[in-house]
Amino acid sequence: MYIALCPSMKTILLSRDDELINTIMRANIFLKEKFFVLNEYGDALDIMSTVCSESPTLLIADDDFLKPKSAHILKSIKRVNNSIYIIFLSSDLSIDLGREVSQLGIQYYALKPLGVQDLIDVVNFIGKLKEKENSY
Repeated sequence: MYIALCPSMKTILLSRDDELINTIMRANIFLKEKFFVLNEYGDALDIMSTVCSESPTLLIADDDFLKPKSAHILKSIKRVNNSIYIIFLSSDLSIDLGREVSQLGIQYYALKPLGVQDLIDVVNFIGKLKEKENSY
């Protein structure tokens, strides 16, 4: 059994990737009432509106779902909610994409597929960041 440091973090996953969704479910680190999969929208404004209105602590963003507007969507979300933590996952090996999104204040950027233990480690890391920031 896996334990996350901040299981109460409200988390939204932006993805249609069944493998990624299954990895997150296998990790079993998010409370079901605090974890949402947002995969029905294709329009950037709908995605931004929903994420901003739900105000999650953590956003797991799949570049393959957000393309070609990944950086624009994340930049807009960070503009509205600068305290949101973002895990950005992509299957795109482009250095340009890495440069573009790394300037947005993303806490973790990785290439897919992401393993269960890697996901647990990054969520625990973000939980520690959150605790540290809340203690100031």
